[in-house]
Amino acid sequence: MNAIDDFPQARALYSVEAEQAVLGGLLLDNDAIDRLNGLEAAHFYRDDHRLIFSAVIRLVSANKPADVITVFEMLQSNAQAERAGGLQYLNAVAQSTPSAANVSRYAEIVRDRALLRETATAARKVLELVETPSPMKGAEVVDKAQSLLAQLASVGVRSEPKMIAELLVPVVEQVDERYHSRIEPGISTGIDALDRALNGGLHDGNLVIVAGRPSMGKTALTTDLGLNIAHAGRSVLLDSMEMSDSEIVARALANRGGINLSALLSGRLQDADWPRLTWAVQNLGGMRFAIDDTPAMSLLDVKTKAKAHKRKHGLDVLIVDYLGLMSGGEEKMRTQQIGAYSRGLKSLAKELGIPVVALAQLSRKNEERPDRKPILSDLRDSGDIEQDADVVMFVHRPEMYDPNNSDLKGYAEVLIRKNRNGALCDVPLLYKGPVTKFDEWTGPLPMLSHGPAVRKRGIAAEL
Repeated sequence: MNAIDDFPQARALYSVEAEQAVLGGLLLDNDAIDRLNGLEAAHFYRDDHRLIFSAVIRLVSANKPADVITVFEMLQSNAQAERAGGLQYLNAVAQSTPSAANVSRYAEIVRDRALLRETATAARKVLELVETPSPMKGAEVVDKAQSLLAQLASVGVRSEPKMIAELLVPVVEQVDERYHSRIEPGISTGIDALDRALNGGLHDGNLVIVAGRPSMGKTALTTDLGLNIAHAGRSVLLDSMEMSDSEIVARALANRGGINLSALLSGRLQDADWPRLTWAVQNLGGMRFAIDDTPAMSLLDVKTKAKAHKRKHGLDVLIVDYLGLMSGGEEKMRTQQIGAYSRGLKSLAKELGIPVVALAQLSRKNEERPDRKPILSDLRDSGDIEQDADVVMFVHRPEMYDPNNSDLKGYAEVLIRKNRNGALCDVPLLYKGPVTKFDEWTGPLPMLSHGPAVRKRGIAAEL
């Protein structure tokens, strides 16, 4: 054995071959972009590869073909063609990759090497902290080092802070546009009372948690809202880990057609139901409402599928049913796993610029209180859900606890217990159980044994 073999070889901090393979795969098959699993331009080591990757992403995102010629033209128009190696290098990259079949593995290698480089950079900074004379105490140095290492959780493009003067103009322009167009700032849920409570509806970048005890109507409410949003011309994706796609479709047909769900599932339809069914089929057929019933999806699955759906079909609202059925993650404790899911969904909402609606279960603690109304601490599995959410809504049906009270028949409440940009209030609704649909409550509010059914506080009293 040679003396040089006695020493381990240094780990390579980049792979030119893997970077070329990713770019070549994308040039051969543009749909391979859906298998990159979060790969970004900043993950590439070489500057020319970063430029080529960015050009491919821009073209594909604009629904334009990305091949050697079109990418070269885009680079040329941005005066970047020479930095990227020119047409000759683009041809060489495309020809050196036989297919895009293994592009996900190549992307994984590129991301892994980027993380190693970031780790090496952080290690050098930590070493500088230790060796440079400073009044910092040992505990302070450790805290600083931990902060540097914590930043390695996400390797990507880091945006620079912006002065408020830069941000004023676009915000004021938004306000002016809304004033003159009278456009609501959010995505309408299709229920006016709920829209008013949410300051215009669901807002981009927000994580909305819909929680409740079993059989309260969580899935019915979110599916109903999703159908209303899709009916208005928006694109909705429902990740259903609890119900199959056929069950969701049956509920949608009952909802849109006003058909008894039990009769629909059993086939015991009345003659008057068939025209309603035909109309419901036609109505749903024109909607951009997608269903994915893959069980026990991981956070990565949800993110990857949402990004792919947004690129191919557009995406305005994502619904995840529900947090407790998601799987995966490195955390050992269930509470930590659920917390990681809620943080990930909040991050996804901001990244895609859409509202993400996630369902959650409640503990039995609310049933120990006289009014049975849930509070934030009743959220099951993790307190992180409450912290990460922008809006927390509870679905509550008093008739479930007082079935003999005829005044409560169909009466439901959406209890808004966290709302970053709006009021905290109780929104009365009418729940049509046979057709799994929610509507405005138009009659007088029923009286409960413990007092008024709806109580408002703060600015919510003005709604």
